[in-house]
Amino acid sequence: MKNKLTLILVIITAFMLSFCEKEPEISPERLKVLSDTVAQDLEYDVWMEFSYELAKNYPEEYVAGMVMVQSAERSIMEQDEDRFDKIFDLLKSYPENGALEMTDQIAFGNRLAWIMSDQMMLFDKAPGVMDFTIKKFKANEVGLQWRNELGAMVYDTQANIYEKSGEVDKALEAFGFALEYFEQPETLLRRGLILETQGKLADALEDYVTAMGLAPNQVMITQKVKEAYSKLNPDQDVQVFMNDLQESLEEKRREEVLGEAFFNEAPEFEFADMDGNIYNNSNMLGKVVFVDFWATWCNPCRRELPEFQKLYDMYKDNPRVAFIAASTDAEQQKVQPYVAEMNFSFPVAYAGDTATKFGVEGIPSLFIIGPSGKIRYKIVGFDPDKDFVREMSWRLESLLDS
Repeated sequence: MKNKLTLILVIITAFMLSFCEKEPEISPERLKVLSDTVAQDLEYDVWMEFSYELAKNYPEEYVAGMVMVQSAERSIMEQDEDRFDKIFDLLKSYPENGALEMTDQIAFGNRLAWIMSDQMMLFDKAPGVMDFTIKKFKANEVGLQWRNELGAMVYDTQANIYEKSGEVDKALEAFGFALEYFEQPETLLRRGLILETQGKLADALEDYVTAMGLAPNQVMITQKVKEAYSKLNPDQDVQVFMNDLQESLEEKRREEVLGEAFFNEAPEFEFADMDGNIYNNSNMLGKVVFVDFWATWCNPCRRELPEFQKLYDMYKDNPRVAFIAASTDAEQQKVQPYVAEMNFSFPVAYAGDTATKFGVEGIPSLFIIGPSGKIRYKIVGFDPDKDFVREMSWRLESLLDS
C-alpha cells in the first residue's frame, strides 16, 4: 500500500511540475508541505529527481532553494558525483529573481565545500565548489550583509581544503585572509597548530594567546598557550605567566565590552509578565533594565537563558535592576511549560509587536536600558566562548556607577 501511495504521489508531483507552468495557485505553503512529504516518503533516486525538478522550475520559491541545497548535501553523503554536478549547476546558474539571497547562495556553497572537506566525501569536487563560492563572494562583498562573517567563513573553509590536500602554505595564506575579515578562536587555534608543526613556535604562541583572549573558557586553547610558553621559556614559571596573561586579557576584554556602549532612544514599550507586573518606559526610569528577546524553538536562546538566570539570581534583590525575558513565540502555549520545565524564575512576558519596535532581526537579542531610559547596549546572539555573566555584570555595574 505504501509503495502504491508513493507511486501515486510521484505521478501527481511529476504532472504538476511538468504541466502547471508555475501557476500562482501553488503557494509557498503548499510547496513546503509537498517537499516535506516526499522527502520522508520517496526513495533516494525518486527524491533526487523530484528535488531537481522543483529547484529548477520554482527558483522564486524559497522552499525550492532549500530543497536544492538539501539534495546537494544528500548527493555528497551518497557520493553521487553525477547528481551532485547536476544540482550544483543549478546553484551556479541561479537566477537573479531567485528566492535565495546572495548571502544564502554564498553560505550554501560554503556549506557544501565544508561537508566535502570535513567528511572527505567527493573531496575532489571541493576545490571547484570553493572557487565558485569565493568568486561569488568577491564579486558581491561590497555592501553584502554579514560581509565579515561570510569572508571569515569561506576562507576558513578554503584553508581546511588546502590543509587536507597537504598544501600547507596555501592553508596558512587562507587562514590569514579569514582572520582579516573576522577573528575566530577556532581559526587562530588551527593556524597555530600548523605554525607549531613548522617549528614557528613563537608565532603559534601569538595565535594561541589571541585565541585565548577571544575564548577564555576553552580548555584546549589554554593548554596550548601553556605548552608553547613552556617550550619557549623552560626556565620560567608558566603559572605566573598564565596568571598575568589572564589578568591582562580580562582587563582588555572589559575595556572592549564597555567600549560598545551607545545612547539610543528606547521605543515606547510595555510588557506584562506572567505574574501581571507591568514594565514600561515610565516605571523603569532610574533602573538598569535587561530586555531579552527569545523563543522556545531557538537553540542559541536555550543556551543563553540559563546564563540569564544566573545573572538574574545575582541582581534580583537590587531595586535598581530589572529583568524581562520577552518571548517571540508565535505558539504562546509553549512558553509557560518550557519556563516551568527549566525552572526559570526571571520575569517572562510575550513580546507581541515590541520586538519590531526594538528593531529585533535575530534572536536572542538582549537590550540593556540605562537609568536614563536610553538603550546603552545591544547584544545579538549567544557566544558560548564568552563569560556571559561576567560581561553582563561589567556592563551593569558601569551603568549603576554612572
